[in-house]
Amino acid sequence: MKNSVKIVMCLFLILVLVQGVLAAETYTFVTKWGSEGSGNGQFGTPYGIAVDSSGNVYVADEYIDQIQKFSSDGTFSAKWGTYGIENGQFRNPRDVAVDSSANVYVVDRENHRIQKFSSTGSFLATWGSLVTRGSGNGQFDYPYGIAVDSSGNVYVAEKENHRIQKFSSDGTYLAKWGTYGTGDGQFGTPYGVAVDSSSNVYVADMSLNRIQKFSSDGTFLTKWGTQGTGDGQFQSPYDVAVDSSGNVYVADASNHRIQKFSSTGTFLAKWGTYGTGDGQFHSPFGVTVDSSGNVYVVDYGNHRIQKFAIQIATPTPTPTTIATTVPTTVPTTAITTGPTATSTTVPTTTQTTAITTGQTTVVTTVPTSLPTSVPTTGQTTPLTTIPTTLQTTITIVTPKPTVTVNYSATIAAMQSQIAEQNARINEQGNILNQIMTFLRNIFGWK
Repeated sequence: MKNSVKIVMCLFLILVLVQGVLAAETYTFVTKWGSEGSGNGQFGTPYGIAVDSSGNVYVADEYIDQIQKFSSDGTFSAKWGTYGIENGQFRNPRDVAVDSSANVYVVDRENHRIQKFSSTGSFLATWGSLVTRGSGNGQFDYPYGIAVDSSGNVYVAEKENHRIQKFSSDGTYLAKWGTYGTGDGQFGTPYGVAVDSSSNVYVADMSLNRIQKFSSDGTFLTKWGTQGTGDGQFQSPYDVAVDSSGNVYVADASNHRIQKFSSTGTFLAKWGTYGTGDGQFHSPFGVTVDSSGNVYVVDYGNHRIQKFAIQIATPTPTPTTIATTVPTTVPTTAITTGPTATSTTVPTTTQTTAITTGQTTVVTTVPTSLPTSVPTTGQTTPLTTIPTTLQTTITIVTPKPTVTVNYSATIAAMQSQIAEQNARINEQGNILNQIMTFLRNIFGWK
């Protein structure tokens, strides 16, 4: 088993170092919807966003105190909520999440509670309340972000209590972690929260300009981010999302962009600048990803939602130049590189057959002795005498234009090609030697 693992790792490293192909990730604008207002499909101050397994998009609007539901292309589908403290009413709904059964969870910020609805807005449950606002288990003090894992457990980020609380899908308290501070596992102002398919929890800390990653029970795993405008830096990260491959997306609000990272925080991509055009943002406050990898962004200041799709750009292969001349000597080394090389042996005799291309027969071998008979084919005027000297140029006249193959003039060019190929072989051999030395040091190979 250990040998198998070592072999697989060897092959992987060889592929990466020798045959690897780099691909650049970019995101292209797909569509947008929304404008300022209170009508269907309009927004006052959109904050939170979520998408269900069918691609329906849910948006939490703080100013209008409602949830709106759309299709994946932005077609308005439903809405619910008014201002108030009763079930189904809201006071500044800050964020929204959807479970695998399409149940919708809403952070009712000013009412210090979570409300649960069906996908059409029917009220199902609630926990926490304005009356019981506090710091105890199951209580809230300005909840801001919400996420649901594949088992239906609910995670809530609390701004004022500087912590994450975990609940079952019916609101039963399960766990909590976090205190105020800058250390690992501590928070300044935790705003956004997301969960990956392994139930790892990612928290966007707006004031500390960083992302922290935890296990499902709150064990600190890693962190990344500092204040700034560079790749991997943030200016007020408001929200975080995770795709099915574990990639992490951050709404970098004051930098007016989205950044994408690996699950360990390695920077992968970014897009967005300040503005009102397609692909531009004015304070992106929310972000989510659907099962196809499409990214939806809450463009807060522009009162709209924008949708993006990934576009993989791969390098264009360089065409291989095929020699069309024939050497007069046999090469002493084999050419084994390049997409057109198929032989790894060196011929010891000249070729005795001709390669036919189209309607013109081209002789690809060089005679080593004078002919003993008069050639009667491939000529427009048959020869009647036998030449006494060896030709260095063979002219073939056919119904097509004359093709002249000059052997003497191509020897130097062919030798140069062989030298270049040998140099490439030596270079790749050096790389492979370095890889094997590296693997010997790791695995203790002799």
